[in-house]
Amino acid sequence: MSRTPERDHPEVEDPERDLVLLVQACGARLNDDVLARVRSEAGDDVRIRDGYVFQHIVDGPCSVSELARRLGVTQQATSKQVADLVGRGLVVRRRDPADARAWQVSLSERGRDVVHAGRRARRAVTDDLVAALGSDVVTRLVDDLTRLSDHSGAMETLLGRELRLD
Repeated sequence: MSRTPERDHPEVEDPERDLVLLVQACGARLNDDVLARVRSEAGDDVRIRDGYVFQHIVDGPCSVSELARRLGVTQQATSKQVADLVGRGLVVRRRDPADARAWQVSLSERGRDVVHAGRRARRAVTDDLVAALGSDVVTRLVDDLTRLSDHSGAMETLLGRELRLD
C-alpha cells in the first residue's frame, strides 16, 4: 500500500485545494506577468521590490528617514536602497529645502513611467483574464476577493501604503 502525505500527516491538505497556497500561487504568477510587461516597456532592471518604495513617494517627496520608518527598516538600509534606485534612474535624491542636513527622495521621470507602465500592465493582465475566463468569472472572482480582503484587511493595508518587503 502506497503512503500519501495526507495519510502520514492528516494536517496536510491537497495543495491544489488549499486556499492560501492558491492565492499565493496566483498572486505570484500575476506579479510575474505584470513585471514581464513592465520590463518590456520600461527596462529589464525594474524589480518588484521597487514598488515598496514607490508606494511612499508616488504622491510626492519623502525624507529618507521618514521612508525608512514607513518601510520598517533602518535608515542605512533605506539609504542603500535609495542609492540603488538613483543608480537605475528611478528616483532622485535632493536636499530637503527645509533642512539642508536631510535628503528627500522623489520619483524621477523614468520612475513615473515605471509606475504608469505598472498600471497599464495590471489592466492588460486583467483584460487577458477576462478574455480567457469570461467577464462573469472575473467579476465573481473580484467580488469574492473583495470580501476576503474586507475580512483580512488586505486592501486596507495596500491602500494605507503599509505593504512591507520582509
